Order: sequence, then structure tokens, then C-alpha cells
Amino acid sequence: MARVFRRFVGFVMLQCSLLHYLSAQEVVITKIQLKDNEAIINYDLKDDILERKYALFLYSSQDNFIQPLEKVSGDVGVNLSVGGNKKIVWKPKEEFGEDFVGQLAFELKGSVYVPFIFLDGFDDYKELKRGKPYDLVWSGGRGDNVLNFELYKGENKVAVLEERPNVGNTKLILPVKVKPGKDYRLKISDKRNRDEVVFTEEFTIRRKVPLALKLGVFFTVGVATGLLIDQLTQEDPIIPAPGVPTR
Repeated sequence: MARVFRRFVGFVMLQCSLLHYLSAQEVVITKIQLKDNEAIINYDLKDDILERKYALFLYSSQDNFIQPLEKVSGDVGVNLSVGGNKKIVWKPKEEFGEDFVGQLAFELKGSVYVPFIFLDGFDDYKELKRGKPYDLVWSGGRGDNVLNFELYKGENKVAVLEERPNVGNTKLILPVKVKPGKDYRLKISDKRNRDEVVFTEEFTIRRKVPLALKLGVFFTVGVATGLLIDQLTQEDPIIPAPGVPTR
């Protein structure tokens, strides 16, 4: 497969497009390399206004640059900061299958990032518990939008939550099967437009009932049960028969 992969990426062409505003803005591809069946793209994102955020997506000629590639990680997506030495990693075998062979052109397209909805207060949550309901409130977006809610840990999607209509609020309940840990965040997107995406700040997921408390309850019940069984299985004391009087 390594030979097929080299043939495949040997025809890659990369273009950049960025919607321009009044300040100087530029995306400069600095390096493209192949490593361990992955394509690695390094670039610089320049803007005179350093506080400005961007949305950048990688497209291919496989579908005539209609939908962004999904098997990508790194400095790609939304809410990207201005700066140099940024990196995108793309996995072609996961995107198109092990047997894909062909010629492709790629395009890195972007614009200034403006969230399509605005969350109200959710980023104040630093810790969330599994199975507990939380209020999720937002504003913006079209009234006929259907929103997708997904749970990520770092850059990996770990759970797909229910779709919700864009009514401005909902109850969020994290599945109990999700492992406790740090670096979780929610991805909220428009079902009809994949470019309209927002991420929450990262948060920690904890058990609804602490594990130590669960173990303490089990231990207490176990001790009580053991005492009960011990009492039930104890034999009645044997009382010796009274002695026979000699006279």
C-alpha cells in the first residue's frame, strides 16, 4: 500500500483561498511532506489584527471541492488563531479507502471566523457529571436550523448526541458510558451546512457518584451482609444435660 499511496499523493496540487478584509491577510503553504501514510501540510496564517480568528478547511477534487475532508487533524477547522508554523495532518486511506488510486488536487479555503450561534454561560462549566442534566442556552442561527451535538475528547469524536431544533435552549445529558477525564468539548454544527460549527471550551467529565463513595457503599453492604450470614449460620450453643443425682 505504501507504493500506491506515493503514486496517489504524487499528483497532489494545493491551492489557497482566503476571503480578504481591509487588513493584510495571507495563508502561505511552507511545506508539504509524506510520512507514515499521512500527508502533512505546514502553513502560516498572517493578519495585521492578531486577535482575529479564522476558519480553514481542506477540500479535494474528489467531489469538486464541495465538502471539506473529514480525516484531518491539527490546525484546521474553526476558531484558529493567527500565527506561523501551523500543521494539518490528512489520512487519505481513512478518507477514501485502502484501494483508492487517482489524481487529486487540494484547496485550503478559509475566512474570518464568526460563530453562527453564541452560547450563553455554558463555558462557565469546568466540570460536568455523567447522567446529570445541564441547561444549554444559545442565540443566533436560522429558526429552521437543525443542530447536531457531538462530544469530542481532544480531536477525537467519542459520542454523537441527539439532534435538536434551533429553539435556543435544551437539556444536555452526557452518556454514562463516556469515560471520566479531561479535555472534553462539545461540537455544535448546522446539519445543512458543515462549515457552520462552534466548539465549547474544554471541560472535565466526572462520575455522577464518586467511585470511592460507591466502593464505600459496597463495602458497608458487604460487611452488613457478612454479619447477617454469620449470625444465620452460627449453631445454637449446646447446653449439656443436667447431671443425674446420686442420691
